[in-house]
Amino acid sequence: MKQNVELAGQSVNRGFHYGWAILLTGILVVGGALGLARFGYGMILPSMQQGLGLTHDQTGFIASANMFGYFISALGAGLLASRFGPRVVVVIGLLWVGATMIATGLMNGVQTTALVRFLTGVGSAGANVAIMGLAAAWFAAGRRGMAMGFLVGGSGLGIAITGWMVPVVNGVYLEAGWRYNWFLLGALVIAFAVLAALVLRNTPAEKNLVPIGDTTGTLPAGPGNEEGSPGMRDILKIKGVFFLSALYFCFGFSYIITATYLVTFLVEELGCSQELAGQIWSTAGMLGIGSGLVWGMLSDRLGRRSMLVTVFLIQAGCYLLLQAGFTEGALLWLPAILFGLTAPGSIPGLAASCCGDLSDARRAPALLGFITLVFGLGQVLGPAAAGYIKEFTGSFAWAFALAASMAVSGALFSSRLVVPDWRSRKVVG
Repeated sequence: MKQNVELAGQSVNRGFHYGWAILLTGILVVGGALGLARFGYGMILPSMQQGLGLTHDQTGFIASANMFGYFISALGAGLLASRFGPRVVVVIGLLWVGATMIATGLMNGVQTTALVRFLTGVGSAGANVAIMGLAAAWFAAGRRGMAMGFLVGGSGLGIAITGWMVPVVNGVYLEAGWRYNWFLLGALVIAFAVLAALVLRNTPAEKNLVPIGDTTGTLPAGPGNEEGSPGMRDILKIKGVFFLSALYFCFGFSYIITATYLVTFLVEELGCSQELAGQIWSTAGMLGIGSGLVWGMLSDRLGRRSMLVTVFLIQAGCYLLLQAGFTEGALLWLPAILFGLTAPGSIPGLAASCCGDLSDARRAPALLGFITLVFGLGQVLGPAAAGYIKEFTGSFAWAFALAASMAVSGALFSSRLVVPDWRSRKVVG
């Protein structure tokens, strides 16, 4: 369905476009669903591990439970967002995430903790996949990389918050600090859900607007419209879905090892204090806030493929530096700096942009849900593998080497990806 909205489009150019309110709210959505809910675990883990008496393979099991919840929910979240609209999926997902994060702070055993972290992953996928698909409908192709880069900066915001807040709370409450951290982070996510319910709208048509950057004066059919929800066959027919899924799997497997165990590695193996580890982690998060925007804007100008390859190779270098285990000076901070500049925001933003480039506003949430399903499988396997490697070898060094090899594989898959050039509609990288 298309509507002529030339008059609305003319009015948009004169003032504030509501799409910017969508984008700012979306940053908080991603910050809650991923930055606090997922990456908060890595910062809280050392004190949580001590408080519950967990082994490294048990912490890997708990982390993988969270990723498994994300894995099994991702495709369904995309299909639900395509059918009913992303807004309701985002709000319900965030409320679910906040409640289960609070529940995490009440747990005492491995199985029960893994269960609530699994449930957190279910909600995280719902909110994150849906907000990515929603943003694709609010920005035209020529501005989509920039928009997605802004959006995924929410993960860095969440990392920065946890890097500052967790050591402070732990210092006040000592043994129970990790529990209070989960309570506070969960309450913050619920607040983000309320804001999302008030601000988000599924498509520009609901505000009688065209997408930001659109020059045609027409509105494409968006998610949650009467044309129906795309099925699995529709998704698999999209050209490029294999390489996009494969590179996203490699990213999920590789980056989550560092996201889960970087702080533990700094404290246990490199002898850093929790305060210093928190500063390093927070620095990575602060860099991550803007890194997705930079990579997204570069991809709008230079192509998605070249930026994907570049990011993967930088990440491989980061993981190899961690394997080397430098303990002093700039080399101690360098891996976290590289991690913040390239993860966790860059690849998800570029992948979400590719979904919009390869499909349309109606199918983009479902396609994103599918590749996120594959991405989630990588996230399930990564922490478990790293935890067992640590237990077997006594060090995370080989886990980081494994992450580096997966990042190189991601670069190879990225080099085979082709996406339409929105400027000329020719197929390019």
